[in-house]
Amino acid sequence: MAYYTQTDIAEKLKVSRVTVSKALRDHPDISRDMKRRVKEIAEEFGYTPNLIAKNLTSKKTLTIGIVVPDLENSFFSYAVDSMVDAASEHHYHTILTVSRENEQNEKYNIQSLIGMRVDGLLVCVSQRTSDPHVFEELKKKKMPVVFFDRQMEGTDFRSVTFNDEIGAVDALDHIIGNGYSRIGHFAGYSNVSIGRKRCEGYRSAMKKNGLEIDPAWILAAGFEIQDGYDSFMKLYQTKNIPEVILTVNDRVALGVYKAAKEVGMEIPKDIGIVGFGFSETAQMFSPTLSIIHQDPRRLGTAALEVLIEEMQNTKQDRPRNVLIEEKFIWNNSIIKKQH
Repeated sequence: MAYYTQTDIAEKLKVSRVTVSKALRDHPDISRDMKRRVKEIAEEFGYTPNLIAKNLTSKKTLTIGIVVPDLENSFFSYAVDSMVDAASEHHYHTILTVSRENEQNEKYNIQSLIGMRVDGLLVCVSQRTSDPHVFEELKKKKMPVVFFDRQMEGTDFRSVTFNDEIGAVDALDHIIGNGYSRIGHFAGYSNVSIGRKRCEGYRSAMKKNGLEIDPAWILAAGFEIQDGYDSFMKLYQTKNIPEVILTVNDRVALGVYKAAKEVGMEIPKDIGIVGFGFSETAQMFSPTLSIIHQDPRRLGTAALEVLIEEMQNTKQDRPRNVLIEEKFIWNNSIIKKQH
């Protein structure tokens, strides 16, 4: 495949390469007619800019690396979509990598993005990530990094996350105020920030409302559909079922729906379910899932804006750790006892 350069365009028009370069950048030194002629030949040749050569000069690639755990989870798809849009508004390109919830993949992705000379990184750590070494190296390299949704704590990078503990307390206050007292929690891994914070919110809400926590009702697993299914089946075997289960996310809730149907229990008649999730996804459940609403688009846009501040070293009006507030939406997976 032939690749045409600015020199090829210059030779075709019998002008200097500098003239071609300026014309392609709409430089005021170049006449309107020359700009038109240069762009016509560029289009004829199928010319594309050599970004590598350009970046060697500017020392900026105008690219942002994104590391997500999974794209099967629509939450991350929506978040990335908003990042791409926001990056484009700032004239940055994005390079997306997926760790598949694997720490080694995550390290490889980060190292690959650094090799591509990205100007900054947006990272949501995998549920298996425990070694901070790769992030400590990024700090030494002075690489701008912003964590979103999940973070590696203690690394001194900025983050954009949801206010999960308060979100859990607010939701359970509503549910408990409606007459429920026997509430369980299917938690994520405690080494992951969201797993720990959401469980802390559950415990705080129960304590605040003077309710006893049955240790058997807290099952810590992962963040996937199978984790919700397995946790419910394990709890079902005990014959000690709570009235309501708070799940760490909507994927775990989906696993609970699947398991409950399999054993012949009806939601919300036999058990109520509430989970951290996204309103558009919640509507796909049957019955619709009551959620602690988290808007991934808002998360993605905010994370990108914070990274731009870091990369451009602009005045930072936002706090180092940005917390996005959540809203409880009572859908059809929990019966309202009191109206």
